[in-house]
Amino acid sequence: MSRSASVSATAARDAMPRTARHAPAHARRPRRQVLAGTARRAWRGWRRSRPFWGALAVVAGGAEIAVVRLTAGGGRLDPLVPLGLLIAAGLIGCGLLLVFGPVQRSLYSTAAVLLAVVGLSTVHVGGYLIGSVLGAAGGALAFAWVPAAPPAVGGPPPGGPQTLTLILGEAGIGADHDGPAGQARAPADGPGAPGAV
Repeated sequence: MSRSASVSATAARDAMPRTARHAPAHARRPRRQVLAGTARRAWRGWRRSRPFWGALAVVAGGAEIAVVRLTAGGGRLDPLVPLGLLIAAGLIGCGLLLVFGPVQRSLYSTAAVLLAVVGLSTVHVGGYLIGSVLGAAGGALAFAWVPAAPPAVGGPPPGGPQTLTLILGEAGIGADHDGPAGQARAPADGPGAPGAV
């Protein structure tokens, strides 16, 4: 090994912080904790990229309706058993589609709410009301879910957040904004006008 190579290795070692070179055993994190933290972050990112909790409620409602439909027969054949199981399977399918295909969430969540309402009249009051309430609430949660927008590079948009655009109409129209063609609006005359006595 040449002298210049050993000098550069020594310089690189000296440039590292002391804790990175000689961390005591109690300060080092075991490898499994690092892997668990990475897996937890990956799971959290995947879960937040879809309507997870709404889908989970829809699947739970479908499973509850199926259990009630299969156990509440009392040993007699009921002509609504296949229909009840189809409704439960539809709810479970909608829940799984919400998790694995979140792009079409409005369609799947609307179908889940409709199936939960239909289940009220066909499956022992919707699985003793619990299954229908879970299905409808999960469908509503999934319908209301929107993916998080990526953070803006330049900060918030000028003029503040545009949260009430749908309610107020076009963004940027107001008393303190410029009028058409970039001309400033003339102040209103009257008792509340600036400069009025």
